[in-house]
Amino acid sequence: QCLANTLQPGTNLVAAAYCLYSSSTFLVLTLGAGTYGFTLDENIGEFVLSHPNIKVPETSSIISFNEANTYMWDKPLQDVVTGWKEGTGKSGKTFSSRYIGS
Repeated sequence: QCLANTLQPGTNLVAAAYCLYSSSTFLVLTLGAGTYGFTLDENIGEFVLSHPNIKVPETSSIISFNEANTYMWDKPLQDVVTGWKEGTGKSGKTFSSRYIGS
């Protein structure tokens, strides 16, 4: 039952989130309508909304993610990333990559 519940197509997702542990602890969450960032307030032991409605800036020209396994991604996602790098994506803008070392 566990595999049947987890091995679902992305179109069935109702939420997605990740946590980042650093000098602060962040939780980023979407329920399908906007993306929100929360920062752990250690004084009260709760996550507090610190970044409402996160968006990629329109003026952005750099993409940064771990590209080591892009060959295993599905073709539509590979095509989107290729379009960003070649300037053939929806915006027509060419994006450059930044290596982050993680």
